[in-house]
Amino acid sequence: MGNTYAVCGARGRVGGVVARQLLAAGHTVRVVTRDPNGLGDLVALGAQVRAGSLRDREHLTELMRGVDAVFVLTPVDVSAPDVNAVQRAVVDATAAAIRDSAVPRVVLLSSWGAELTEPVGGIIACHWFEQVLDEIDGLHRVHLRPVWFMENFLWNIALIKSVGINGSTVGADKPIPAIATPDIAAVAVDYLRSLTFEGRTVHYLNGARDYTMTEVTRILGESIGRPDLRYFRLTDDVLRKGMVNSGGLTPDAARLVLQISGAMDTGMVHAEPRSPHNTTPTTLEQFAETTFAPMYRAAPDASWRDKVGGALLRSYLTASQRRPA
Repeated sequence: MGNTYAVCGARGRVGGVVARQLLAAGHTVRVVTRDPNGLGDLVALGAQVRAGSLRDREHLTELMRGVDAVFVLTPVDVSAPDVNAVQRAVVDATAAAIRDSAVPRVVLLSSWGAELTEPVGGIIACHWFEQVLDEIDGLHRVHLRPVWFMENFLWNIALIKSVGINGSTVGADKPIPAIATPDIAAVAVDYLRSLTFEGRTVHYLNGARDYTMTEVTRILGESIGRPDLRYFRLTDDVLRKGMVNSGGLTPDAARLVLQISGAMDTGMVHAEPRSPHNTTPTTLEQFAETTFAPMYRAAPDASWRDKVGGALLRSYLTASQRRPA
């Protein structure tokens, strides 16, 4: 007979994989979502889908009552006018539900940089989450701290299609560790299925290796047939405008992204030293071929207006890089 789990964030890249793998192993899985119609595949696999909000303490308590373990995370709503406020509400409601329902074990999708006490983008919510879980008496918990998601590079597809470049505010030669989200889910599932962890465990997940943005651009460019794709370091103002106007982010969400990029560039946000324990298998080359390139090809081409604006921006960036310091 299998165990019973509650999985939060089952619509996401990590939570969805966690739920599917637990169901495939014969376990009972409860998931909560605001829109049950979006989880038909999990229902077909046998998931118990319950409509509700991650900010509803009472609903979450009922979802978690009697389970063997819970997978939790702090979703980032880039459409929210105050992203951290939404995160704080989710953290408080979820932690209270864990306490109220006497959940024995929790696996938290946290983040690198969660040890920082000062606000750095959405990472501060992971710090809050770890902190409140650590205050629950008798709770056995794992804090997974993955590095930069490779899936974040998917946000650059629109930039590549409209401007013809890859870019961010991180220096071109700054090595950054990056991880594919299925590798995070695999580790989470191992902990959940074993149910042998005790006390507090912090597990960094550093990806296969570190990549400079120049390397990232070469790898992504080659996967889409653009080996000449160039990387440009963007100013905060340029990236902010692109995220708000073309990426659909609120000004507050864009501000938080810029905080994280800046912290990565300075090394304020960093992973622990690499080891076999924290190194995961999927390389950026594999991600580029299996995920980035298909999504690039499926994305609509930029409009002529965006291409004209992109050409002007590319010319400006090229000229800026040629100016003497």
